[in-house]
Amino acid sequence: MLERIKSRIFKTIKKHKLVENRDKIFVALSGGKDSATVLFALKEYIEKNNINCELKGMHINFCLNISEKIQKIVEKQAKLAEIELEIIYLKDLGIEFQNIIKKTARSPCSICGVIKRYLMNKIPREKGANKIATGHNMDDFIVFFFKNFLNKNFEWISKFKPKIESEHKKLITKIRPLFYVGNKECELFCKELGIEYTPPGICPYTPFKSKKWYEIIYNIEKLHKEFRYQMAKSIASSTRFFENLYSEKEILECKLCGEPTEQEICGFCKLKLMA
Repeated sequence: MLERIKSRIFKTIKKHKLVENRDKIFVALSGGKDSATVLFALKEYIEKNNINCELKGMHINFCLNISEKIQKIVEKQAKLAEIELEIIYLKDLGIEFQNIIKKTARSPCSICGVIKRYLMNKIPREKGANKIATGHNMDDFIVFFFKNFLNKNFEWISKFKPKIESEHKKLITKIRPLFYVGNKECELFCKELGIEYTPPGICPYTPFKSKKWYEIIYNIEKLHKEFRYQMAKSIASSTRFFENLYSEKEILECKLCGEPTEQEICGFCKLKLMA
């Protein structure tokens, strides 16, 4: 089973050219099983294929009560993989996460997403990277697809694919090696290789994230073998259709920080103004 999981990840990397010679790739490490799977799968693929590629890790410390525990696990993962690790402390950037969630109606998960998307582009780019690898997996994309489809957010669906190329000089390419492997596969991958990872639900804001959707897709798979894999392939095939529904939006630069955004002030700077 482990070799089958690796094979599926490696095929995704090769088919979509997620890793190429002279790449400098940052892996966004959360401490969880998914980002750990990305890290060790990329490392093995690069070494097996003798690719001239630099791999580094990055971790965002949200400065919460559980953050130090999470960081220690991330540091263990990076040490085991023998890679350099860049740690970003949110407080050093003028962001107090717990204060912000008290001042806005947005969910903690939504705020977390704004912060991560901003920093996972800005930090690697400033360090010379051209790609950022994230641990979004097959199950995540299936759930995202259904939720966005029901809410008629078709433009978001156009982004559900293994690779999003840079569209601006300040945007780096995003790669998702786990597009065709899900939660249970990542859990098995880490356990088979003896990789420590944070337990599910360690984040105090986990209740805000719906688990029902994940239960639904696994229940469907009990009735229809390979449902998740077939669904992921269908989603990837449909992105071009959804792309054609919308004209490309102009990418601006935030008037406060200069980072790419579709508005005058980016989401990250708006959060900083609340702090």
